[in-house]
Amino acid sequence: MKAGFTLEFNDREDGNKGLQSMYGLNLNVATMEPALRYQAIQSGDIQITDAYSTDAELARYDLQVLEDDKQLFPPYQGAPLMKEALLKKHPELETVLNKLAGKITESQMSQLNYQVGVEGKSAEQVAKEFLQEQGLLKK
Repeated sequence: MKAGFTLEFNDREDGNKGLQSMYGLNLNVATMEPALRYQAIQSGDIQITDAYSTDAELARYDLQVLEDDKQLFPPYQGAPLMKEALLKKHPELETVLNKLAGKITESQMSQLNYQVGVEGKSAEQVAKEFLQEQGLLKK
C-alpha cells in the first residue's frame, strides 16, 4: 500500500512514526504538498493519506476516515486568534467569540468547509449563515 503524506506528518511522532510504532504500519511513503494529496488519492497514485477530519475533500472524494482506536492523534480544537491591539480596540469581541465555544461539531465544520472548498461559496457568507442559524447573529 502506498501512502502520500505531508512532510510534516511523515516526520512527526504523532504522524507516520506513530503509525509505525503503534499500529505496525510500514507503508511505502511519498511525501507531497498538502494540496496534492487528494489528487493523488483520487488518481490511484496513493491509497492512504493524512487529513483533517473536517477537510472538505473527504466528502468530495467519498473518502473514509479511519478510526484511531489507539488514540495516536491528539484532538485539534479550533480557537479564535487575534492581535491584542484589536481586542483592546474592540473588547466586545472576546464575549462574542466565546459564544462560539461548543457550537460547532466536527460534522458541521466539515459541512461548512465543503460549502466553501467544493461548492465555491464565500467563507464570509457560509459563516454568516451558520452564525444566524445558531442564533449568534441577527438575520
